[in-house]
Amino acid sequence: MQGKAGIRDLLEQLRTIETRQNRLREEHAAVIREIVARAGGVSQAAALLGLDPKTVRARERAAGVVMVVYRGIHTAKVAPDGRPHGETGRGEDSPAQRDADRMWFTIGKDKRPLLRGVVYVVDGRVVRVREVEDGPWQEDAAGKVALPLSPPLTPAALADRFATLPLSIGAPRPMVRGRIREYIAL
Repeated sequence: MQGKAGIRDLLEQLRTIETRQNRLREEHAAVIREIVARAGGVSQAAALLGLDPKTVRARERAAGVVMVVYRGIHTAKVAPDGRPHGETGRGEDSPAQRDADRMWFTIGKDKRPLLRGVVYVVDGRVVRVREVEDGPWQEDAAGKVALPLSPPLTPAALADRFATLPLSIGAPRPMVRGRIREYIAL
């Protein structure tokens, strides 16, 4: 049994290290953003740092991202497998809407540690934002995930948790034809 206990200790140690890494990544990205702001832009910051502007932009975004999901109000409310999706019409706090908001997304493994929230845009307007909470991500056989999401954030909670997000509840966000989702750096 010492083998299983030893593995649990190692897994716990790994989780602790990953938490510290995420904090350092967020701190690093905040400092890079401040350098970009004080230098007057990405190109100027890149010259100061001796880096390519694309590298500066990538490091600036390393703190996290939100996924923006675009929906239409006139789409089917139930998938062929019976699960609710899109806007269910049952209210933001309903179990059906929560399930429709959290299941099933194709999210690259490289993006998963960076995902902090999901913004829902319906017919060109931001209707709700949910924070990705600590907790298990369910993954199906096809590699799609169900996210551990918070209840919808209030405008005050949104401003507090995602201060650098350039979107707010009720703000217009026109959909680009053919795009069903995108990622925005925090």
